[in-house]
Amino acid sequence: MTDIFDQRAVADAGAGEYGASGDMKKTQYLLQLLGMAYCADTLKCILAAAEQGMEMNCGSLEESDLNSDEFTSVSYFGMAPALKEKDFFTAGARAIIEFINARGLGYSLIPKNATLAAEQETWVDKACTDDVESAVGMLTDEIRGQGGDAAAARAKLEPALDELNDQLAKDKFIVGKNYSMADVHWTAVVHLIGLSSAADLIDSRANVKNWFASIHDKKSNCGQSVKAATLLPTVEDIKSNKLNNVVIDDF
Repeated sequence: MTDIFDQRAVADAGAGEYGASGDMKKTQYLLQLLGMAYCADTLKCILAAAEQGMEMNCGSLEESDLNSDEFTSVSYFGMAPALKEKDFFTAGARAIIEFINARGLGYSLIPKNATLAAEQETWVDKACTDDVESAVGMLTDEIRGQGGDAAAARAKLEPALDELNDQLAKDKFIVGKNYSMADVHWTAVVHLIGLSSAADLIDSRANVKNWFASIHDKKSNCGQSVKAATLLPTVEDIKSNKLNNVVIDDF
């Protein structure tokens, strides 16, 4: 039976299951994601899939879709983004990223060290605060010509970015020497800020700027050549609500 995933994030019917031949560490199915190009939560899922070597077709949702019977039948409470893998469905960025992390091919994005794991969760929470999320929404509204209050967004973001800049003075990534969930969450946030009229908030904080440049240049967590951050939307993609698929060429 065709559902909204198959209409918006079309999976190649001939591909089906991949990895069963032993070329990959785990048998997997092509992921299908529904979300919005101007939504940081959607971008976090794309980053996680690319980092963990999971191919994913991405389809765009409109805000009017969120309350439709077609969407709520496959997404808890109409939550977006939403994910499908064969017969499995889940929704919400944190659930999707956790699933991809456990299902994927790279090392876990959650540190094994208890102290680092707790610190990482703190930085994930900081990226998901109302101030940060609402500010990013204001900036993407401005990009899309939907109003937005850039001055209010800047005031909300400056304290959080100051803290992030101080944290990144300590090491290569947000919570130590290894890329983690904290980097996934903040990469999506910083990417959208960097496309907006508030891009100087990034450029004026050297540690954040250098960290973000290094994220753009790093190969995926799982060892494939794909660079996850290069899959994130451009300004034109945001205006047209266009998402890029995650394609892995070198299993």
